[in-house]
Amino acid sequence: MNRQQRGKNSIMAVLELVTTQPDWVGALTVALTRPQGVPERRGGDDPWDSGTGRAERPRRISDDLAWLRQAYDEPETHGLSGMKDTAAVAAWETDLQAQERLTRLRDRTVLDAAGFLLHEEERITV
Repeated sequence: MNRQQRGKNSIMAVLELVTTQPDWVGALTVALTRPQGVPERRGGDDPWDSGTGRAERPRRISDDLAWLRQAYDEPETHGLSGMKDTAAVAAWETDLQAQERLTRLRDRTVLDAAGFLLHEEERITV
């Protein structure tokens, strides 16, 4: 059981835009840069090898960045719900799938480079 499903508790996540506009070029630069000390993980691997059946495309951080770019333009269809009356430039509550993508982007510092912050806190439902 992951921490999202623990009892009646859930993790609430809010995506906040902290700059006037996202820096998509800066975010792409970070996404395409392999973190220091991390070897090329797909060297010699063939994830589409027909010997193992139809392989699913491996997830890449650039896929999550492309998703974020689309979610910025169409938040409701990508699991983001706009928040009103905030001091932020823009803010959205996230659903679980969006939160998973945003967490990966945050962990690789892509969200920071784009001008976003991801706030998470435990929420207890009564």
